[in-house]
Amino acid sequence: MRRWLRWSLLLACLVPAPGWSATPQTWLQGTAQTYITTSTALTNNSLVVSSAVSASPAGYMLTDCELNIASTSGTVTAGTAVVGWWLRSVDGSTYSDGSTSVTPPSLPDMSFPLQAISGAQRVVRGDIRAPAGSHKLLIKNDGTGVSLQGSPWTVKCTFFTPQY
Repeated sequence: MRRWLRWSLLLACLVPAPGWSATPQTWLQGTAQTYITTSTALTNNSLVVSSAVSASPAGYMLTDCELNIASTSGTVTAGTAVVGWWLRSVDGSTYSDGSTSVTPPSLPDMSFPLQAISGAQRVVRGDIRAPAGSHKLLIKNDGTGVSLQGSPWTVKCTFFTPQY
């Protein structure tokens, strides 16, 4: 019995550990992409859609997005937000429902809660599941009671993925 135990311990010490057990996880980050940049005011409950883009670099799984508003037309209604949807494409040319006149029938992919103030706001939301392939971003000024203004106001996203 003791001989078997000694050989088992020796064998356990000689077998290498899997490579992933000693490798730390890091985050591989892409470059920021500007989806929407405009000096045109986005009025209360209005929608705006970006042009088609592809995730850069391809294969990244998550994204951090930033809404940067230079000013508003008044004081934002408390408890409201600007929301966004990824309009995905399976074939690269047709996209899921949503436009400047149609709110998608699904829950938003991201939400930028605004403070009840009048003036500039910058909101960053992290760990948003990234779309694969060609897509557009649809943004809605969802009941804030004001117009988003600025020169310009923008939405930017940076894609990232875990690396082992």
